[in-house]
Amino acid sequence: MGNKNLLRIAVEARKKYLIRMLELNGVTSDPGYLNELTLSELEEEWKRYQTETNKDIG
Repeated sequence: MGNKNLLRIAVEARKKYLIRMLELNGVTSDPGYLNELTLSELEEEWKRYQTETNKDIG
């Protein structure tokens, strides 16, 4: 393979997507904070946001 392996590329793409979604939804006032999180931590933030915004549904 060339410069990066496919798993690393996939992880970086998922992190960028989650950061963008969290920023668009105003989850934090410090976007730099999101860049410091691991993929697992970003996934947890996203799940927490979705749970909080959907708690009144149903």
